[in-house]
Parts: sequence; C-alpha cells; structure tokens
Amino acid sequence: MSKTQIFNKSPSVTDADWYLIDNDDFTKRFSDYLFQKYNLPHFISPYLISKGLELNDFDSFFSPKLKNLLPEPFLFKDLEKGVNRLADEIINNRPIGIFGDYDVDGATSAAMISSYLDKCGCQSFIHIPDRFLEGYGPNEEALQSLYNKGSELIITVDCGISSFEPLNAMSKVNLDLIVIDHHLPDKILPPAFAIINPKRFDTEKGFENLCAAGVVFIFLIGLNRELRNRGFFLNKREPDLMKFLDLVALGTVCDVVPLKGLNRAFVKQGLSIMLKRENLGLKALSDVSKLNSKPNTQALGFSLGPRINAGGRIGNSELGVNLLKETNENKAIEIAHKLDNLNKKRKFLTSELEKKVIGKIENLKIKNDNILPSAIIISGNDFHEGIIGIVAGRMKELYNRPVCIISINKKGVGKGSGRSVSGIPLGKIIIEALNLKIISSGGGHDMAAGFTIEDSKISYLNDFIINKIDHLLINGIPRPSFIASSVLPISACTYELAYWLETLGPWGTEMEEPKFIISNAKISSLRRFGLNNEHASFYITDGSSNKLKVKKFNLLNSDLNTVLNNFENKKFSFLGSLTIDTWNNSKSVELMLDDIIYLDAA
Repeated sequence: MSKTQIFNKSPSVTDADWYLIDNDDFTKRFSDYLFQKYNLPHFISPYLISKGLELNDFDSFFSPKLKNLLPEPFLFKDLEKGVNRLADEIINNRPIGIFGDYDVDGATSAAMISSYLDKCGCQSFIHIPDRFLEGYGPNEEALQSLYNKGSELIITVDCGISSFEPLNAMSKVNLDLIVIDHHLPDKILPPAFAIINPKRFDTEKGFENLCAAGVVFIFLIGLNRELRNRGFFLNKREPDLMKFLDLVALGTVCDVVPLKGLNRAFVKQGLSIMLKRENLGLKALSDVSKLNSKPNTQALGFSLGPRINAGGRIGNSELGVNLLKETNENKAIEIAHKLDNLNKKRKFLTSELEKKVIGKIENLKIKNDNILPSAIIISGNDFHEGIIGIVAGRMKELYNRPVCIISINKKGVGKGSGRSVSGIPLGKIIIEALNLKIISSGGGHDMAAGFTIEDSKISYLNDFIINKIDHLLINGIPRPSFIASSVLPISACTYELAYWLETLGPWGTEMEEPKFIISNAKISSLRRFGLNNEHASFYITDGSSNKLKVKKFNLLNSDLNTVLNNFENKKFSFLGSLTIDTWNNSKSVELMLDDIIYLDAA
C-alpha cells in the first residue's frame, strides 16, 4: 500500500495537514500496469492503490456487479421469518402498516416497500412521524392508528431498534411488528416478531455499513423469491426490483454510509436507473432542482436529498415518501415544488441558526482561554429543531470535533442532534448515556446520533461526552488532514482527466473523490453567489495562458472567506477535487475547493 508524506511544512488556512501519496517504485510500477491495461491516467492510480486495491480488485472496481456482491438474503437473522409473515399478508390481501423515518433513508425505504406492495395489489398505510409533535421512531399512538386501519402487521423502516416502550405496549394487541433498521442496537432487542438489522451481533457479518434502504432492498429480494415460490406471480407481473435501485442509491448517499463493496454497487447501478427518469417523483425533483446533467453522488447528496428532507425538517414529514412513490406526473410536480420552497426556507433558517451557534461557541472559547473542549454541546430555547442536525454537521466541519446541538422546548425537554468526526463513535456514546439515564431516548451510529434530554441534565451529558472522548483520544483531537493523489499543473486539469474521474465514480464516504494539489497560482475574477453570497467562484492562473475555474460552497463562516477577501498579489497552493460542470449545454472542468496554503507574496 502506498505511503503518504507531508506536503505542507505549516498548516493550511483550515489548519489542516496536507499529505501527498508517495509515488515510490511499487506505486510507479503498479501505475504503469494500470495505464497499460486500462489506460488509467497516472495522476489517478496512486490514490486507488493507496485505498488498498489489488490487481484482482480493479475489474470489480471499474464495473461493480450486484450479482457478485449481494448476500444470500436469508442469511440475515429473522429475514426469512419476516418475509414469510409478510408473504402471508400479501397472499391473503390484508393491509400492511409502514412506519418510517422523516429523513431520506426512511423515505426511500418506506417508498420501496409501499410501491412493491402496490405492484402486488396489496394495500398499505404509511405513517411518517411529525418531527416536532412525535419525534423520532415509533410511538404507541401512531402504531395503534395503523392497527385500527386494519393492519395486523406493521413494518418499521430506518427506526424501531431502540423503541422498547411503544413496541412493548403494542405487544398486548393482535399485532406483529417487523423492524428493519440499521442503527446500532443495544445488547437487548425490543419485542418484535422479526428484527432485521445488519448490526445485530448474531446476524451475517460484513454488511454492517448498509443503510436502511439497502437492507430493505435485500429484504424485498427475499420476499420476491418467497412469493415466486408460492406461485403468487403465475397470473400477474412480478415487480422489477432493479427499478428500485435509484431509491437505494439515494438513501445510501444521503445516509453517508461508506461507499465500498455492495454500497458502491448499489449507487453505481442506481445512478444508471435514475438516468432513465422512470421514477416520476425523482424526475420532477430533478427538474425543479435544475439538474440538467448526468446524475452523480453530488446531485443526490446536495440537491435531491436536502429537498426531500425539507418536508420533515420544517413542513409535512410525509411529503418526501409521497413524492418518491407518486405515479401521477402532475401530482409529483406539485409535491416537488412544495419541497423546493420548503428547502429555500430551510436554507434561510439554517443560516440564521448558524450565526447564533457560532456566537455561543466563540463565547465558550473566550471563557476557556481560547481553547475548545474535545466535544461541543450547544443548547438554546429558540433553536429550530428541524435544522439542528444540519448545523451540527456544519459546526463539526468548522471546528473539527463532535458537535451536538440541542433545541429546548417550553416544557424543558431538549431534542438533540449530533455529528462526529472520524475515530469517535458518537452513536455508542449516546447509547451509553441512555443506559445511564442521562438522556431519555437516543441512538445512532458512529458519525451521527439523535437524542431526547431534560434541560437539567444537559451539563451532565456535556461532561459525559467530553470525558468519553478524552479517554478515547489521549493526545486530543487529531488535526484535520487531506490526502492528495498528485500535484497537477493547470495544463493537466483537462476534460479527459475529469471524465476519467467521473467514470470511476461513484465517490463518497471512505472512497472520496481523489484530491489534487495545484501549486503556485494566483486568484482572479472572483465572483460570489447564493442567497447570502455564501458561495464563491474564481479562476486560478499559474503564469501561463492556462486557467482553471474554482468553486467553494458555504464559506461565509470559514477562514477561507478571509483569504478570498484579500487575495490580490498573492500566490497560493490549492487543494480540491476535479469535476465536470455542465451549464447551458456546455461542459467545463472545475476544481471543487477544500483548502488553501499561503505562499510568499508575488
């Protein structure tokens, strides 16, 4: 595996270390082989080699095939049991209840199951909880409502693994519950007919990184097989599961799970399905979002995902799932516009809350001699509950440490959302806090968590999280860092290279887009854009006739903004990823900026 060497002698503008993959003899020979066999540019291959890919891995990496990566469904604990129970209901034409989550993963999961049932001629009732009135996860009243509609089988998707009280309450009626989840379970599981979760200690290993949509897809493979074996499709068309892969891809990208192995294949195939624009909801939302180029992970994560989430954050929580399963084009367009308008409102609210939270964090720094603790926990009575997760994520990036934002209601109950950095399993810490009764409810995974807490216990949670992290990281929070594949002259930033990078995708968590360094260049033609001029684009030149367009989003509160306010007559090194920008039917290469290093004044 290729090693890295430090590129910058001093920290960058973001206080990050830059590492450059060492192009040693092994890497050079391997790169030559990849060029000869695949025509892979030498600028890219060091990065792929550094990821541990070996000779036999590259065919699969270039063309990941689901059939080679999908597990046998019934190896998952309780999956066969759940499939048989649902098959009985479908064959007997009994209605099914579906309880989902209000985020993208929950919406895609619920939409897939409901759409599948529709194709089987089986009625389903979906309930997506109101974030503010019901909170996360199943509640007794909602489950009872689904039961009252005639559902003696209810499926929870992307939630339920920590819902002991409501599931216990419903065990007293003639109701079976199937829990399909991917969040970290406790040692004891809640009462349910079947619990399908790749993170169960007693289930098939190797698929712990699946999101709920991925687990649902595998569940549907098992269900399809069971119904086929029972002769259910002798007189009706069998649902084409491949057409659900656009939803699986959307859920996978937006839930920020590692984009390796099966997840990568899901997204690769899903983007191909999305290109066909057969899902009317995604088609309408893409048009509203003005996505006029080939879909990619950036479009899913930064354009489609936030709009689907907007309903659950500040509007009607069921808008997302309704859009994704809509079969009437006019209705799909109507819902897409509603979500787009809600997203615009969400952006404004997010910007306002960011200012408040940054003010509180900076005051915290002042009180502690300009030193921040290993985790930041900020609470407020006027924090909009629907956007605290977004702000926590932004603050995590800005301050390079786990951040929890808590919105406290008039009853003194706080709803918290946390985002973590690599190496700190926030979900586990939150579950420990739950077991110690510091919080009322909560759960999550390594990089994100949610919880409910009484106002009086926030200080205890603050101390608990910080102590846990301090014991995990004896030497403190590691400095942020970037690993670059190569140093490029601007002349090498060609459309051909960018197209190679696009072809090699999808890129995402743990398989991020390769980054490149462009050194000794000047900034020109700076332009700001966005609702609050929070984004910037400019060109960089290296003294030749060559120039490269650079973009950076959401930089108002970053140190990079200071640089761009005073760039004249200065030279910099730039680090970022190369992408293809499509505008007005023309294509150009852009550098999506991550960081800058000051060089000597020109």
